[in-house]
Amino acid sequence: MGTLRVIRGRALAAAPNLVGVVAVVFLLTHVLPGDPAAYFAGPSATAASIEETRHRLSLDHNLLEQFALYVRGLAHGDLGQSLISGQPVLADLAQRLPASLELTLGALLLALAVGIPLGMRAALRPDGWVDGLCSAISTIGQATPTFFLGLVLVFVFYYLLDWAPAPLGRLDSMLSPPPERTGFWTIDAALAGDLPLLGAVLGQLVLPVVTLGLFGVGPIARMTRASLIEVLASDYVRTARAAGLPPRQVLWTYAFRNAVVPILNTVGMVFSFLLGANVLVEKVFGWPGVGAYAIDALLASDFAPVQGFVVVMAFFYLVVNLGIDVAAALVDPRVAVDG
Repeated sequence: MGTLRVIRGRALAAAPNLVGVVAVVFLLTHVLPGDPAAYFAGPSATAASIEETRHRLSLDHNLLEQFALYVRGLAHGDLGQSLISGQPVLADLAQRLPASLELTLGALLLALAVGIPLGMRAALRPDGWVDGLCSAISTIGQATPTFFLGLVLVFVFYYLLDWAPAPLGRLDSMLSPPPERTGFWTIDAALAGDLPLLGAVLGQLVLPVVTLGLFGVGPIARMTRASLIEVLASDYVRTARAAGLPPRQVLWTYAFRNAVVPILNTVGMVFSFLLGANVLVEKVFGWPGVGAYAIDALLASDFAPVQGFVVVMAFFYLVVNLGIDVAAALVDPRVAVDG
């Protein structure tokens, strides 16, 4: 019941945020200079075709009516139509979303695999060399823009050392993609049993995942260190040590479990950032995800895909944070009671 209460409370709290995002995205297209109908009709359009386009896009209604029509379209999964592809925006996003999620989840796994052990080591030996390394990695990761780091990695590992494949998408153009089942090509290649293809897919993933994941290492490592140091100084941990329990049991059962809720919250924040930061990383590595799709649409003044991208990313942000709250309630029942 406590977990259900957390879900209900967080969902109700998130609803105004989603409404606000939808309203801002809608208003942005109405404060831009120029006539949208004239743009969508094309440079050689006549006055009659412009008026027809204005009617087709419902731009001849007042602002409140247009907003109501926009919200009704969103409720039915209608995010508009892309001028670039000529396809519904929802279909374009659905086609490209697995590529973005594969990159983002890979970066998050890297950040967790490096950040949590690094933060734990730093907490166990404060002011040691591991603690200094943790601070250095955190500072460098936070201070270096992701697109710049991506360009440096491409220059070093592709142009100079020739260790990495060309940064031109999810797979070399000479290879065929795996039979699509999930949209995640690493999983699809593994399910197909094609190990050489799986190696090629992973090879293309390495540099963009490292570029995106290094930013997440710092916050996760710092929060792990700070939370674990606080818990290790608590009375129940000292009592467990005094009772003669094995150090590993004290660390994982008594210390880390009670320190995990702040870490989970940080993981949610990092994942939300990575969803937005992959826009620039995808452009650097030619990755065919929703971020590159939104950038291309913005440069072409194709606003429906940009609107759809923002709404979908806002929805994912809310879902991720709801999932983090539920996970925290399952780990620590006190969160459910407070919620």
